[in-house]
Amino acid sequence: MNLTFLNRFKPVYFLFILPFILAFLSWAYFPTIAQWIITHVFGYRALEQAANPVWLTTIGFFYAWYTFLAIGIAGTWIIVAMLARKKQIKTKHPFYPNITFIVPAYNQQPNITSCVTSLYKNAEEYNGSCEIIVVDDGSTDFTYETAWATIEENRAAHSRTRGKVIRHMSNLGKIEALRTGLNSALSGVIAIVDGDSEWNPDTLVKLVDCMLSNGKKAVTGYIHPKPEGKKGSFLVSLQQLEYSQGLGVDRCAQSLGNCVLVVPGAIGVYDADLLREILTEANIRSVTEDSEITLEMHKRGGKVGYLSAAGSVTVAPSRLGGLWRQRLRWFTGWLHSVLGIHSDLFGRRSWLSGLLWYSYVFEYVGTFVDLVALVAFPFLFWFAPDRLNFALSLVVFALYGLLVGVVNQAIALKYAYGKFSFGRLLLYMPFYPFLWLVNAFARFRSVLIYASGGSGKWVLG
Repeated sequence: MNLTFLNRFKPVYFLFILPFILAFLSWAYFPTIAQWIITHVFGYRALEQAANPVWLTTIGFFYAWYTFLAIGIAGTWIIVAMLARKKQIKTKHPFYPNITFIVPAYNQQPNITSCVTSLYKNAEEYNGSCEIIVVDDGSTDFTYETAWATIEENRAAHSRTRGKVIRHMSNLGKIEALRTGLNSALSGVIAIVDGDSEWNPDTLVKLVDCMLSNGKKAVTGYIHPKPEGKKGSFLVSLQQLEYSQGLGVDRCAQSLGNCVLVVPGAIGVYDADLLREILTEANIRSVTEDSEITLEMHKRGGKVGYLSAAGSVTVAPSRLGGLWRQRLRWFTGWLHSVLGIHSDLFGRRSWLSGLLWYSYVFEYVGTFVDLVALVAFPFLFWFAPDRLNFALSLVVFALYGLLVGVVNQAIALKYAYGKFSFGRLLLYMPFYPFLWLVNAFARFRSVLIYASGGSGKWVLG
């Protein structure tokens, strides 16, 4: 026996096998359990009839796909995120670099006051010097005037923090707004904050501590979606569930290998030199400029991290039309950025390449599986050897899937918020398939747009 190999095989690696063991056990034995429930709870005994081999193969594929996706893959992401959360971050440093907040804003009059005010609070908590630069990118409302009034109001109370507003006479786009802000910045670290977002008071401190402790070139944190108005929104609650999974688990897991795929505009700190190099040398042209900038950082060897404890709040679409336009921009822009601009990353032997392949297969190819399943199930019902038994089986499996989803989601909420104060969101889990459908159709539409030569677009207003 090779004892050297056994010594090198750390016990923690067994954790990665566990979700797939559970998925296999579920795949192997739950059909028997489901049939027992149908017989003893619903009181129906299935007819013994031979099923068509094509029908059996199709059912077997969908069952295996969703079982291993919901338990094996999802469980692995949870474990990787757990390990990432255990990484220690030094919270005391002999030197804290100067920080420049750059706030690109277009028609953000309703949100810019809360955004800038939150940054002043962050500056007060920070042990270095800060400045705030708002770049009004040709707004047609009173964003410029409101931003100036907010800076003037905070100037006396926060005398250590400088603030100013720069105005574009026409709308030039977010990248040009970032370049304008960066050209006026003198700091070694740049914090980018969208005009419709606000940071928790300790967010800057936590992000910079993470950056300095781990030698990272960029760090992002958690984003909590909020409605556009004061009242809650059904769609926003579903997005809060989605963000806790996508950020609290997936993005946190990516950070274990310093391979976070995107630093979103709502929250991020960057090494100023590297960011300036990218915005000067690279032709940033994707409508998802944040993901393109992040991938450019990876190409230049920059480590990119994530910290759940650093939080922000951003305005999320409350209406279906706004959500649809947002998702079309996200998904089409991702295809343009990854398959077009940075396609060479797929061929590298790295964790980053593996993550890109994962995103491509399970998010975009997986979308076609989902849509085929939607179309196929009426035919599967029609050609089922025992239609009533098939219908009852769907009910049992749907309830089981909901249970698995609730468990995964509860863990995601704990990872995202550090506590179960948002546990009420679990009540929305039965309605989560609605957002899943929106995303599936938006991804399908984005593939068609990209295949026809489109690259997505910003919808201003």
